[in-house]
Amino acid sequence: MNQSTTFWNEKMKHLFNLYDADHDGSITPADFEILADKLSALVGQDDGERREQYANARKTLCQEIMRADANQDGKVTLEEWIDFHQHLAKELQKPDTSPEILEQLSERMNTTFHMLDLNHDGYIAKDEWVKTCQFFGVDQTTAERSFQQLSKDDKLEEDKAKHLFFEYLKSDDPNHISNCCLCFL
Repeated sequence: MNQSTTFWNEKMKHLFNLYDADHDGSITPADFEILADKLSALVGQDDGERREQYANARKTLCQEIMRADANQDGKVTLEEWIDFHQHLAKELQKPDTSPEILEQLSERMNTTFHMLDLNHDGYIAKDEWVKTCQFFGVDQTTAERSFQQLSKDDKLEEDKAKHLFFEYLKSDDPNHISNCCLCFL
């Protein structure tokens, strides 16, 4: 295995571990319930509309992530996760990527962006980025540095964020700017 493949596999393992909220070695719908409860506390889900938005986002993200469940047993193992994302990365590198795959990935990116845009203003502000990074165990200094690398302003625009998320999944270049996304997909 070459260095770039090793790097990409490590990235995908890290991403897998972020979604495996109960740390049982697989991703299941129960993991999304755990993450949603924690995220609700992070953004102060006092009002019903926000709770409903996050419930819908959680459901959508869960459906997209569970596509990796190759044997349809209700859980995604690390092996299934890596295989799924290897196929996805190869497909994304083609000039004629399947429209169905692009649609699925677009849904995943939209959901992820809207979960990071805590105040729903169409941007990810530095404080939103830092709060979310800290939620996933990233220290404040690292979160602030990554945000500075991703955005020249105090906010990250939706189109740029989605492009970076897209590149994160397909890039095996350890120096690619998308690696600052810290695995929010």
